[in-house]
Formats: sequence, structure tokens, C-alpha cells
Amino acid sequence: MTATKPSGLGRASAVLLAFGSIAGSGILSLPSAVYAQSGSGCLLVWAVAALLCLPMLVMFRDAMGLSGGGDAVQVLVSRGLRPWVGAAMPLMFLFVVVVGLPTGCAVAGRYVERGLGWGGGGAVVAGALLALALGANLAGARAGTLVQLAGGAALVTTGLVLVAAGSWDAPRPLDVVPSGAIGETLLPGVLLAFWAFVGFENLTFLGRDLADPRRHFLPVSAVALGLYGGFAVALTLAVSVRADQHSVDPVAGLLELATSPALQGLVAVVAAAAMLINAAAWVRGIDSLLAGSSRNGSLPRVFGASAWARTALLAALFTATLATLAADPSLTVDALAASSAVFVLIYLVCIVSYVRSHGPSARTVANLALVPVMAAALVQSGTRSVYGILVAAGCLAWSRTRARNGPGGSPNPQRNPSEALSGPRRTLAGAAAQRRRAVSPRPSGPQDQEGPRAPYRGVREP
Repeated sequence: MTATKPSGLGRASAVLLAFGSIAGSGILSLPSAVYAQSGSGCLLVWAVAALLCLPMLVMFRDAMGLSGGGDAVQVLVSRGLRPWVGAAMPLMFLFVVVVGLPTGCAVAGRYVERGLGWGGGGAVVAGALLALALGANLAGARAGTLVQLAGGAALVTTGLVLVAAGSWDAPRPLDVVPSGAIGETLLPGVLLAFWAFVGFENLTFLGRDLADPRRHFLPVSAVALGLYGGFAVALTLAVSVRADQHSVDPVAGLLELATSPALQGLVAVVAAAAMLINAAAWVRGIDSLLAGSSRNGSLPRVFGASAWARTALLAALFTATLATLAADPSLTVDALAASSAVFVLIYLVCIVSYVRSHGPSARTVANLALVPVMAAALVQSGTRSVYGILVAAGCLAWSRTRARNGPGGSPNPQRNPSEALSGPRRTLAGAAAQRRRAVSPRPSGPQDQEGPRAPYRGVREP
């Protein structure tokens, strides 16, 4: 009998797909924002942010085996802590998107405003991008994987052109030696830079297509992460040799690298197109997340039954964020950092769950070592972390109340544990029985814990 060659993606193809999954329109603002935040310490900031991701890649690789449906985060947290804590994770994702996505659209609007000379049109562009994304989702239209990858490729190509143009005959010397004030700006800068990498746990989707997921996931993901980090560093350093830290536009600073009006216009168009592709993917994903959370009892039933209700909720939350940014555009970078803070808190919960579910080992200790660093970044970031803390506290309290009282808001009647597990509503006895079942060796998570499919497959942060 001849051996069958394993089918699946090779490493080179997988690296390309993983890079396309990580790269997103956040690259439009983060290089200049990190430079404005940390100055000559920007290289160190990017290095620390990337290194924080490496132990967590091991954690998410181990979590891949827990969920056949890709909802690795929710299943990991449910098994390591409590099902109701796992059910809070999709809600926290929701509050990442309702701030991060409108902020990304506002960034694209700033590029159009400056690159095309459309004074005061940034808010209009941002609103139009969100409206198109919501309308397309409501109509059932979606951008295919090839369109998403093409948008990412256009964004990366434009970025490489900007690096070359900005580095040619640069007016300022390259300075990457951190100053004495780096102790005050390093960790807040890391929190901001981390927004470039948030959502990288979605690389677990790629694992299902690899020839040998257990062996190939780590090297493929690490290489893709390194390439993306190098791309972000190149853009940041190119900005640093073109503009002063205190005068650069932290939102649309890449336009400093565009040496001609034509190139500035091209950058603006690419930024808007890439943001529209991102927005369509995010809205489609978060719509599925809302429907799934409604079905499992985490949200009211109306959001599972009506696409119009979900669209109205998202439109209201998006509008609130856009109105805030329109009233005070200086909050744009703070909004990106606030969204990043929510993700950092999600990852902290994942790490604690990982340690509890897998026990002491080199892998869990390496992840546990990230906890004080992330906590210090949140503390040093001050008010930028307040939103994340409020979101985490509110979502956990909501999820706990729903688990205790049931979706209707009143205590569930006592039922047989097996009956409690058969539907979306859980009694405390049902939750306990569910945790006992979770210890059995099964390839996927419990049926009644079906969480959201990751809200953005193949597309990264806004």
C-alpha cells in the first residue's frame, strides 16, 4: 500500500494567506500614531508589541483543537473559567467593532479630505462607508475572499511605494535610539501598536487548511506576523525621516510620504477602497455574531429573528462613535487605543483560561508572563483603558445575569441538567453539568456553547 501525501496548503501559500489575513487598513494610521506617541522609541514599541503575540500563538494553536467551528476563544474561556464568561467574549468583540470600525472609517475620511483636498468631507466619507457596508450586508451582498485579498494587496503595494518615495532624499536623519522618556511612552505605545495585531487569533481558521496544522501553524503564523510587523516598522521609520514627532499628523501621517499630489490622491482612493472592503467584512461578521449570541441566549431574541433589528442596533452604535469623533477629531487615536484595550482584556481572560485548563507548563508560563506587561500597559495608558475596563465589566455582568436569570430576565425554573443543556437557556445546574462534560475528550466545543464564528475571517482591523 502506498502512502497518501497529506493534502492542504503548503507553508509558502499559507504564509501569503496568513499575511493577507493580518494586514488591514489599521496600517493607514498606526505608523504615524506610534511615531507621534513614542518618537525615537517607535522601533522598540513595535518590537515589544510583536513579541507579545508569539506566546499567544502557541495558546491559540492549542485552542484550535477545542473547537471544530473556529470559535476557539469562546470555547477556551468556557472550559478554563465558566460558560457564562465564555459567552461574554462575543459581546466584548461587539464593543471593539462599534468603536474600531467607525474610527477606521474616520481615518479613511481624513485621507480623502487631505489627499483629494475635500475640506470638511471626512465625516461624510466615513458615514458613507458605514452606510454602504450596512446596506450591503442587509441586501446579502458580500466581498469574496479574492476581493478581500486584492484590497489587502493594493494596500500593501501602496505602502511599499510610500516607503520608497518617503525614504528617497529624506530631509531628516534616522533616529531609532530611545530617549530617556521611553519609560513613560513605551507601554502606552505598545497598547496603541497592538491594534495592528489584534484579531490575529483568527489565524486559527487557517489551521484547518494546513497539511499538518499542529506542525505548521506556529511557523506559518510567526513568519506572517513578522512580515507584517516589518511592514509596519518600515512605514513608521519612513514617516520619522520625513516629519517631526510633534508636527506629524497621527491619523493620516502616511501622506507625508507622498511626494506629489497625484500620489496623495492615489493613497486617498486606496485608503477609502480598502476601508470599504474591511467595513463590509466586519459588518457581515458582527451581524453573524449578534445573531449567534441571540440564539444562545446572550442577547434578546429579537436580534436573532430580525436582520433589521441587528442593522438598527449597529447603525445607532456606529452613529454615536462617528458623532463623538466629528465633535472632537483629536479623539481618533484615543479611540483606536481604547479599542485595543478591549482586545488586551480579552487576551488576558484567554491567558487565565489557558493556564487553568492546561495546567502548568512552559507554554502556559510563557503566556502567564505576559499578564503583568499587559496590565502595566493598561494602567500606564490611563483614560484610554477606561473604555475597555467598562466594556469588560459590563459584558461580564450582563452575561452572568443572563446565565443566572435566563433571557427573559427572571430566574429560570429548576430543570434537569440534561434538559438545561438541550436549549440556549442555562440554569446553574445545567452550567455545572456542561462543565463536567467539557472534560471529556471531544474534538469540538459543546453544542449549546456555539459562539460566534470569528467576526472577520481573512480581513483585519479597521
